[in-house]
Amino acid sequence: MKKTTIYADELTGEIYSQKSQITAKRFDAEKGYLFRNQAGGFSQFYDVPFPAGMSDVEIGRMTRLAKKMWGKTNMLGYRGNGGVKPYDMDSMAAVMGLGKSQTYAFIKKMIRLGVVAKVRIESKGVTDYQYYVNPLYYNSSNRIPLNLYLLFRQQLDPYIPSWARLRFIEQAGGKA
Repeated sequence: MKKTTIYADELTGEIYSQKSQITAKRFDAEKGYLFRNQAGGFSQFYDVPFPAGMSDVEIGRMTRLAKKMWGKTNMLGYRGNGGVKPYDMDSMAAVMGLGKSQTYAFIKKMIRLGVVAKVRIESKGVTDYQYYVNPLYYNSSNRIPLNLYLLFRQQLDPYIPSWARLRFIEQAGGKA
């Protein structure tokens, strides 16, 4: 489908600019309906198993949390007063329907298994923590940025080609 936008003077009819844009058909008889093509979401990969020791219940809880990843960052966060805020233990507990101590134990286990990483952020004398989800298991984008590679390098390296690993190392200012 082609969408054309024309900017014209209403009185004279003079065209100031014209822009054409090719858009995907919302419904294709063979492919079906294009469902929420610009909505947020995440991908999972069939060839990447969940870590050994992660139960089906824990996979379900992690999936609930993964739906709370902010944009394409893989950070568990939300838009709050003053911008994007990271989820804390209380908000993660509410998402999963758990108590605070159960949530601590769950997140601690996910960190140990390499499914989640905890990052300490200090800004203006305030310490905050951000939690990132490993893109091997839940990826909010089709790319892996440097920060996620560095957080989950041990788990990602077997799935990333050597030339890409070298580029990440160069980007980080290190040597292979």
